[in-house]
Amino acid sequence: MVLTDAAGLIVLANDAFCRIAGCERSEVAGWPVEHFFLSLRTPSMLASDTNAEEPTSWQQEVLCRRDDGESMPVLMTVDGLLDERQRPHHYLRTFVSLATPTGMQLGDRHWVHVDPMTGLPNWLLLRDRLNHALAQAERAENGLAVLFIDIDRFKAVNDAVGHVEGDRLLGELAQRLQKALRSRDTLARLGGDQFIVLLEKDGTAESAQVVTERLQEALEPPFLSGNRYLLLTASIGIALYPTDAQDEEALITTARSAMYSARKKGPGRLAFVDHRLTTKLKEKHRLESRLSEAIHLPERHFQLYFQPEIDVDTGCCIGLEAAIRWRHPKQWQQPPEAFLDTICRLGLGIRLDRWVIQSVIAHHLGWLQSGSSLGELPVSIRLCESHLVHDTFDRRPLDHFLRLQRLESLAWMTLQVPGKGLSSNLDGASHMLKRLERLGVRLSIDGLGTEPLDLAWLSRLPFARARISASLARAPQQDERNLVEALCRLLQALHIEPAIIDIDDQAMASTVSHLSSKLVQGDYYCPALPAEELDQWLTERHSARC
Repeated sequence: MVLTDAAGLIVLANDAFCRIAGCERSEVAGWPVEHFFLSLRTPSMLASDTNAEEPTSWQQEVLCRRDDGESMPVLMTVDGLLDERQRPHHYLRTFVSLATPTGMQLGDRHWVHVDPMTGLPNWLLLRDRLNHALAQAERAENGLAVLFIDIDRFKAVNDAVGHVEGDRLLGELAQRLQKALRSRDTLARLGGDQFIVLLEKDGTAESAQVVTERLQEALEPPFLSGNRYLLLTASIGIALYPTDAQDEEALITTARSAMYSARKKGPGRLAFVDHRLTTKLKEKHRLESRLSEAIHLPERHFQLYFQPEIDVDTGCCIGLEAAIRWRHPKQWQQPPEAFLDTICRLGLGIRLDRWVIQSVIAHHLGWLQSGSSLGELPVSIRLCESHLVHDTFDRRPLDHFLRLQRLESLAWMTLQVPGKGLSSNLDGASHMLKRLERLGVRLSIDGLGTEPLDLAWLSRLPFARARISASLARAPQQDERNLVEALCRLLQALHIEPAIIDIDDQAMASTVSHLSSKLVQGDYYCPALPAEELDQWLTERHSARC
């Protein structure tokens, strides 16, 4: 039981309510009671005087929010405590759990199909209704429409007002959208600030546009949050059956692609399906799915190659760089390096890098055991910028991961850090780099000269090497080409060894021959090779030059 004042602020709450809500009695006083539940049904009035301006007693089925994020079904009865003028000065709310002590729901209520924040159908129920509607439409040869709704810039609003208030605004927004629809239409919440509307039977383009405009009009009145007014708009994409797609997943995908087209026009717009964009979106999703599968099963899809690093004065190989190649290259149009940005954006870069690190370690230990001269060479490994943060997917930062490998020494390993990762997070990255240095790992900065970087910071970071692309030396103006030499000399003054990479032909080798950097790498000297071929190449190289 909960006693609130006339404004709905909690005055008292008993232990039973606190157990349902998952909080302490001392915490609830002063909170709006609506914070602890979401309405799922229209109130049933219990007061005998139905002509009163405001109801004084009613019942509702609600979902009570718990502090642990779970929700449970509850029947709420509200009784007004009246003053001498028969006006409520307080309300007594009684909450009766509709679940058994074991968590089973009482009665024929399918709570698993309800979104707990808004009370709308969730994805499970939407999918069921959409499949049923598609079957009916096919039998009756009718059309239907799916509207994909995305609230414009809602993340910024959520950050500004806080997540609790943001949840309340989403609930109010959902109610407005629901009231703008017909009883036979389905409004469902996909999650976040995205909703789906299913228009059955009358699924023509004309009727879908009318409904879409009605939904956008429902959002036009400002939303009140505290003492300020907020304007919310929605980008809405429309997909039609059977014109745009013929199954459940394709309808949602094409409606989403139409929503992206609407958003490009500006906030509060609508768009029908652009089949060219839909095709590109499908290809993008297909590529991302294939990349995800490959990275979760790396041994099946990737193999490790190594490219020599050459001392230009002696022609000797002084190190190796690990590179990945496809085991089945005919299934891919581009090499793995072409997808690194996408892999990092999907949050899969750390997984892939860890597989590379462990594979390199296995090769290195194998070379040492067999007595191969490859075991004497340092190996460099390219990292994605996600490694520079501490919040990894499994809460194991890179230095912790390397310690778990239980190696006697890491002095043979060089980790290449992307320059763009430093430019966006110098403070955070410097802590990680110094921790790696303490492990004995050598560090190299990759892509220097292509991203802005504070040189004062660079002088304080523990880099032993910097990699510069040979393409910078091909600038059309002589002054620009001289900058590469100036950069090499600056690095040497900071005790950072410059390396010129991507030298793939004789012309490029001639262009960089005047530079003071003595470390070079590229296909002109030797392409990346699998370990067994590299061992033979190194033997022949040593016998010929060293």
